[in-house]
Amino acid sequence: MLKYATLIYLISMPALAYGTFTCKELDRISLAAEGSMTPAYPGRKFTFSWDINGFSGDGVFYHKDYEVTKISEMEFSAIAKNSDRHDLFRFEKSILMHTAIVNYRSEPSIQSQVFSCMEVN
Repeated sequence: MLKYATLIYLISMPALAYGTFTCKELDRISLAAEGSMTPAYPGRKFTFSWDINGFSGDGVFYHKDYEVTKISEMEFSAIAKNSDRHDLFRFEKSILMHTAIVNYRSEPSIQSQVFSCMEVN
């Protein structure tokens, strides 16, 4: 009986597809009370890993802890915040969308980026 209960428990738990992804920036904009800015050199690249501990890598994953919501096997949304920034992510169909409210200056700014990503095997 215990085997069946354990099996049902494991099957009912959401499965997360973890992996490492390389991403290329498609678009970026920063908005603030002073105006808006787009990058002089768009197309930056970065790599991130998604595992049981959260996210790590270079690029836009600046926090230690994320509140992750699974959308499907390879899709998620994630939120993280601290006193300097509040970040929102959505990863769908190999597109990573990232928006941050950043409080580094006297007035906050909003930064938005869109990346095309591929899983690294």
